[in-house]
Amino acid sequence: MNDEVSRSTSPSPSEGTHLKSAQLHSTSPLQEELDTYDGAHRSQFYELGQKLLEESMGPDRPLISPPTSMYELRGEYTGAPSFVAQIDSLMNQGYTKIIRTKGDGNCFYRALGYAYLSSLIDSPNLVSSAKSVIESGCRMMEHNFMDADIISTFCEPLMDLVDAVGNPDPTQVLTDEHLLSAFLEDETSNCIVTYLRLLTTAQIQSASDDYAGFLFNDSGDPLEPIEFCRQYVDPLGKEADHVQVAALCRALKLHIRIAYLDGHSPDGQAHFQDITPPSGGQNKPLILIYRPGHYDVLIKTN
Repeated sequence: MNDEVSRSTSPSPSEGTHLKSAQLHSTSPLQEELDTYDGAHRSQFYELGQKLLEESMGPDRPLISPPTSMYELRGEYTGAPSFVAQIDSLMNQGYTKIIRTKGDGNCFYRALGYAYLSSLIDSPNLVSSAKSVIESGCRMMEHNFMDADIISTFCEPLMDLVDAVGNPDPTQVLTDEHLLSAFLEDETSNCIVTYLRLLTTAQIQSASDDYAGFLFNDSGDPLEPIEFCRQYVDPLGKEADHVQVAALCRALKLHIRIAYLDGHSPDGQAHFQDITPPSGGQNKPLILIYRPGHYDVLIKTN
């Protein structure tokens, strides 16, 4: 999978330990300060992260939320200066808003689906190629012995939204407001999440040799692709690890960029990792922000 991922010195987007991340080394005064603070307050950081993650999973938390200021996120990390420094670094680069997803284990798929459709709203000239990719994905699913009727059921809400991007009727065209409303609806939102999961499974199984060396269970034991997908991709609520992220980007021919907010950057910056398919991706990068165990959509002000 080396052709799919351009690695930075940031950690992998894994919620597990299946792939080793690069080690960061620095002896700068800032790093010494952060190390001292982190060593003294590691348990508080963990508790803060768990608290914020649990809040994102609350029953009253919507599946997706309207864009909110990064200052709101910053306020949640008061008392954790290394997190605040990373958030400030993002804002200094023009990342001013965040679209939050519910922490229900589906956050990566929901965030990517939303960011993907939002990018089509901004670039309607890509609708035709997007439809072609989605249709190709459906054929790949059928090739992997998935039921055509089931595929159609979960693909239809996604394709309807893609079609609406190019609708000549201004009253029917997809807008950011309509997209947000669609993703707030349980049926539409979860159908899209399920389609993306099935597409990820089809990609992994279709190129099983590419992924075989990266498929493990929680104990670190290797799994066959079909068993890995059965346990870690297909079920709703299962978080996405690096393999799923790379496979879905390859299947959709997408370039995504992930900002890491983990509180352990040696230079106080939020570092990015780019993930691209072998073709390089036809889209501008879709920007997500990763906090341990959770993905949201990150918005840059032009």
